[in-house]
Amino acid sequence: MTTTQHIEPPEHPHDFDEQLAELPPLLSVVPVAGPPVFAYVGFGVVLLLLLVPPVTLLATLAGVVLLAAAALVALAALAGAILAAPVLLVHRLRGRPLGHFSLPVERFRNVKARHV
Repeated sequence: MTTTQHIEPPEHPHDFDEQLAELPPLLSVVPVAGPPVFAYVGFGVVLLLLLVPPVTLLATLAGVVLLAAAALVALAALAGAILAAPVLLVHRLRGRPLGHFSLPVERFRNVKARHV
């Protein structure tokens, strides 16, 4: 007597179509009760973050750094707009390009150089 036996194929082999017909139609299931899928996804993310504290810390720090960088960029853009507004307004009202700015300097005539 042997301890292994041969597996015999079934007498009536099923078709692939018959096997698919036996499966429940999962795509046509309409959830009637229970929380939405977003609740399950949110719970999974929270559970994952609780299970991996270093990743949570790094993700939090990265979020804070990105938020601070975005705030600094917005602040710099706002400051640039505030400082450029008067210059652009004068340029637009004059209708011509702005000239060079120079301080008035007295002109000296008949200046003699001293020899040492």
